[in-house]
Amino acid sequence: MKFLLTVLLGAVLGAAGTLYYIYLYHADGSEQALMRNALTTYLPFLSEYINK
Repeated sequence: MKFLLTVLLGAVLGAAGTLYYIYLYHADGSEQALMRNALTTYLPFLSEYINK
């Protein structure tokens, strides 16, 4: 069970890291705005940190 949780946590962190890398190095301004808007739509409590 501990192994499964470790694998799932690693998958979630890996996916988040990949999306952040794409956001920083491969997305232009309009794509970054689209990604920010999607995050703040689905996770509104993050808006105070993302849209500073």
